Amino acid sequence: MRQWNDDVLLQAVSRLTPVALAERQTILAGPSEAENHRGHFDRLAVLREIEVGGTQRSRHIEGPARIAFWNVERLRHIDAITATLQGLNADVTLLCEVDRGMARTQNRDGIAELAGRLGAAYLYAVEFVELGLGDRNEQVIHAGEDNAEGFHGAAVLSPAEMANPFLIRLDARGDWFDGTHGERRVGGTIALGAKIAVSGQQVTMVSVHLESHCDPDIRGDEMERMLRMIETIAPGEPVILGGDFNTSTAPFTKRRDNPAAWLAQLTNEPDRLTFPDRYEPLFGSAHRFGYEWQSCNIPEVPTQRFAEGSLRPRAKLDWFFTRGLEPSDPRIVEAVRPDGQPSSDHEALLVTIIPR
Repeated sequence: MRQWNDDVLLQAVSRLTPVALAERQTILAGPSEAENHRGHFDRLAVLREIEVGGTQRSRHIEGPARIAFWNVERLRHIDAITATLQGLNADVTLLCEVDRGMARTQNRDGIAELAGRLGAAYLYAVEFVELGLGDRNEQVIHAGEDNAEGFHGAAVLSPAEMANPFLIRLDARGDWFDGTHGERRVGGTIALGAKIAVSGQQVTMVSVHLESHCDPDIRGDEMERMLRMIETIAPGEPVILGGDFNTSTAPFTKRRDNPAAWLAQLTNEPDRLTFPDRYEPLFGSAHRFGYEWQSCNIPEVPTQRFAEGSLRPRAKLDWFFTRGLEPSDPRIVEAVRPDGQPSSDHEALLVTIIPR
């Protein structure tokens, strides 16, 4: 049976519908089985909405356009992230993993604050309504605190007009609802986008986040679903996707349950994590819909960022995909604070585009 989240969502608001602390606490105290997730998912209006805010300063971008994507890991280090983005001077910035009203990020409205610092307008949509304080470490650090809003989502920022904003919900399974992954949430992965004029032509620009705690086939299904839905609003038109596609090349359970075997496999396949297109079906979906990734990304270089000295293998998880565009000058930008520590667990991406 067709569900509301099978359609592209277009409801723009000036402020997202709040989910009161008491309601979040009631959901948290209730049944935790995954099958109970759907009722909450259907009921929370915020999961259908796109907040539009900030300051628009122009109607269009005189091409070429510089596009940034960054998984900002909760927007925890907003000062360092602001400095990096100011240095990039992108015309459009696509973000994921952006907190709002979370104790772990000082309950700030991070996206409105960031947009103000950058002098940009923004779109913001909720991926997850967080029922608790976050992962196990955050639960310890922030014990006794409350989330003011409990939102975690995606954003698009630009000083140019962002026309026809849209939200695509990629996942309603409720994999994060029962606490198996260490935290409880209502929601699922999303894509958030809009049309922005570049050199007189509308380009659809989309921030994407695919699920990490699943297997490549599920990510392939999410990609297929997203591309099919984008086609309904931008048929054959120029598109750029920037996202954390979580191209880890193996099921989460395999990596979690037997890490020694996984590390041994990586030793035998040393380029597996930097050439994931051989293992992740989502690349095949992109090709079938006319997208390319070869010229808009730096080959072989991983995009994860860990603390200096970490021995964890780094993967290439973050990508641009384009259609109907001429990309050039792809870059990977280090996610570091002034003291050299990570500002996010992902590097930022940058590419220049112009319509064909």
